[in-house]
Parts: sequence; structure tokens; C-alpha cells
Amino acid sequence: MNDPRVRLKIVLAVALAALTIAVYAPVRGFEFVNYDDNIYIVENAHVGRGLSGGDVVWSLTAFENGNWHPVTLLSHMLDVQVFGLEPAGHHVVNLALHAVNVLLLFWLLAGTALQPWPSAFAAALFAVHPLNVQTVAWISERKSLLSTAFWLLALVVYAGYRRQPDGKRYLLLLVLAALALAAKPMAVTLALTLVLVDVWPLGTPPERKGSALRRYLLQLVPFLALAFACGVLTLLAQRAVSAIQSVDTYPWPVRLGNAMVAYTWYLKAMLWPAGLAAFYPHPMTTLTLAAIVPSALVLVVGCAAVIANGRAFPAAAMGWWWYVGTLVPVIGIIQVGSQAYADRYAYVPLVGIFILVVWSAVRLTEGRPVIWCRALAVAGVVWIAALSIATRAQLSYWHDSVSLFQRAIEVVPDNALAHNNLGMALVAQDRMAAALDHFQQAVEIAPLDTDARSNLGNVLRALKRPGEAVFAYERALEQSPNDATIHYNLATALVDLGRLDEAAAQLREALRLDPGHQRAGELLRRIEGELRR
Repeated sequence: MNDPRVRLKIVLAVALAALTIAVYAPVRGFEFVNYDDNIYIVENAHVGRGLSGGDVVWSLTAFENGNWHPVTLLSHMLDVQVFGLEPAGHHVVNLALHAVNVLLLFWLLAGTALQPWPSAFAAALFAVHPLNVQTVAWISERKSLLSTAFWLLALVVYAGYRRQPDGKRYLLLLVLAALALAAKPMAVTLALTLVLVDVWPLGTPPERKGSALRRYLLQLVPFLALAFACGVLTLLAQRAVSAIQSVDTYPWPVRLGNAMVAYTWYLKAMLWPAGLAAFYPHPMTTLTLAAIVPSALVLVVGCAAVIANGRAFPAAAMGWWWYVGTLVPVIGIIQVGSQAYADRYAYVPLVGIFILVVWSAVRLTEGRPVIWCRALAVAGVVWIAALSIATRAQLSYWHDSVSLFQRAIEVVPDNALAHNNLGMALVAQDRMAAALDHFQQAVEIAPLDTDARSNLGNVLRALKRPGEAVFAYERALEQSPNDATIHYNLATALVDLGRLDEAAAQLREALRLDPGHQRAGELLRRIEGELRR
């Protein structure tokens, strides 16, 4: 503790933790949102029982909402065990994990680059950037927070291993990598980051030939094997819920074009984080060459510049390839869902850009008068302050489902998912007429959205318009004929119209598809009783 460098690191770490908590403090008063929080926590029977023995076993093999992430499910179970279904505790845990990640990033950089002030600034950018609001304020993004914590801790352990190799450190490194993958499969690129940390800040890149290179590659094989196994499990989980989009729906030119645009979208949002939303619909075939070509040019120029100057400026090379590489699993080549890009996908990748920006500034001041350093320090403080204010503003939209999806519609008006989720939030507030308008808009924007059509039928029935509800349900069944719930809902509307024979037929089909559909069985027995009279 008498070492001034150690004292400085402790002071900077405390300041980073305080900054993170101060900026995100409002989350403790936020609600669950109807965007996956209901699926993972609020309405999840397994998670809702807390850490019961059978449910812990279930979490190890569950493909929940198209994901295999047992560590994340166990984390949600632990939250329920401790806090119940009050959202405040769940939000505070998310904030605590983000603060831990900020400190781990600072620990990694300050302990390897040996430059505490630049390390603190890079960690501060990570702490308060508005693009990270979705990851911190959305309870369902616990998976990213947990995965990143294990990921960064693995890099810290790896730095120690490279300085002093031993079997225990290597085994711990493998365990941390496995935990990162079991929290979120995006950690499949962890092996890449191990190599990049060797390039910089450790400055111990592998030999290019001979036995040293073979030994180095052999050390990476277990991490690649873990990533492969996790990738297979993830594909199986996503196929189970038909989350992976077909090439017919998303052709390769559309995927590749959107990937180019997404790479530059994240960079632009890093520099100017305005117009952020919970969901950005995929542009599909409306994506133009006018958008793709400049984005591809930025990516090509960036790669070429780093290749040309990588040896002279390894920090920039490490940061750029970190960004490009860690985005690959979520850039849309394998299209999961219907989003073009997402704020949460930048949580790990932008660490690379923060490193590139900060150490570029350090390089710019080398050999220059002190006034340059002071000017850049002032500019940096102003930037952090501006980002903190922007994050507070963005954070407010995540207070509840209504504010979240109203904002998403403001940013992207033709946003079927946002209209549908806002409609559901309004239904929960018994604002049926307002909900009806948003369900109608969702169906108009995305005519093949079965959920929106089904929800439209539900609200029409609630508004005592069963004839229109029947029409909506029938259109939904044309798109999803094997959905037992829609058959049940159609039956309820037919009952309202007095068409009991047709209702009974729909209920029998619902029970054929889902023999355990309790409400369908109860309603069918009541109808059959009336028909026998």
C-alpha cells in the first residue's frame, strides 16, 4: 500500500465504481419489461420457484427462448430465491455486474499495459456509454453481463499465465471460458481475444514457426473445442424455436449487406449515440447499395490501415481486430430473429474501439508539450460527462414497457415488434382502445406477424367485437395452424357469437395439439354439456 502506483490504481478503481453506480442508480426503481423478462423470469415456472433441486437440473439442459445458457438461468433463479419477483433486486444485480465488468477491464488494462490513467479512461467509456444501457437496464440481458464478467476474468488470469505458466492457472482459465460460454454463447470468440491480448498489451505474440507455435496452438485447442460444442448447442436451441431465419427469407446478399452496414452503425453510434432503441427492424430488401458501399469501404479501409500499421501500433491493431472479430457471431451472417443490429451486441466488441481511441490519443501526445496532454485530458473528461448525461437520458426509457416501446416507435416508426409490445403493455393497463391501434399498426407493418394478429383478436374480443376477433384469429391460424392457443382463442370468440359447434371443433384441435391445455379442456366440457341439453 506504500507504493504510489498501487494507491493510484485503488483510487481510480473506486472512482470508476462510484461513477458507474451514480450513472445507473435509477435502475433500482425500474420495472420488468414485456420483452423477454416475462419469458425468462416473471412467467417462467422453473425460474419462479428459485433454486429448487429439480429446476437446477432443468437449467443445465434447457433450451429456453432459443438459448442454452444454464449459468444465466441459475443466476435468475438465485435472484428469485433472494428477491422474489420484485424487480428492484434483479436490477441492482445487473448494475453490480456491470460495475464488476468495469473494474475487471480496468484491472486487465492497468495490470498489463502499465498505464493506469489511459486504462481508467477506457474503462470509464465502457462504464457510461449509452450503447451499454440496454445490457445493464434490461434484466433479460443478465446473460451478457455474466458472460463478460467470466470473459474478462479469464483474460486477467491469462495475463498471469503468460507471465508464469502453470497447470492450475490454465485449468482455471478453461473453467472461466466454459462459464462464459454457459452464460452466453457470444463468448465463442474468447480464444481470439486471448491471441489479441498476446499481441497487445502483453507484447508476447506467438512464434511464427516451429515447436513454440505448435505448443501455442495446442493451448488454444481446448478453447476452440468448447466454443464448437457451445455453438452446436446454441444452433440446436435456436432451431427448436425456429429462431434461425432461412436463406429464402434472408438471402445471402441481404445478410452480407446488412452485416457491412451494422459494422459501421456501431461505430457511428459509439461516436454519436443518438436515436437508440430497444429494437431495430431488419431492412430486408429495402437495403440499398447507397448504404452498403460506404459501409463496406469504411470496413475495408479500417482493416487495411491496421494491417499496414499493426506492427508499429499494436494497440490499434488489437482494438480493431477485437471489434471486428467479437462482432462476428452476432453480425447477422447467421440471422437469428428479425433485428438489423442491437445495442446489446456492442457490449464486448466496443471494448476494442475504446482501447483504439484511448491509446491513439496517448500516441498523439507522445513527445509533445504538456499542454497537449492537459487539453486531451479536459476533452476526455467533457466526453465522459456528456456520455453520462446521454446514458441517464437513455436509461429513462427503460423504466417500463410503455416508455420503452413508445421510444422505439419514435426512433423507428415502422416497427412492428415495438407496436406489438406497446400494445401488450397497454392491455396490462386496461387501455384497450389504445392497444387496438398499436396491434393494427403492427399487423399493417408486418402482415405475417402471427403474434400481432393473435393479440389483435384478443383485444377485439375484449372490446366486445367478437366477429372481428374471429377474422383476426382465422388469419393468424392461416400462418400458424399448429398453435393451440390461437385455436383456443378462436373458440372463445365463436362462443361469444353463439357458434358452439364450431367452437367445440377448435377446442378439440387445440387439445390435439396440446393435450395439457387446461382451459381448452374446461371450455370444451362446458360447451359439450350445453350442446347435450
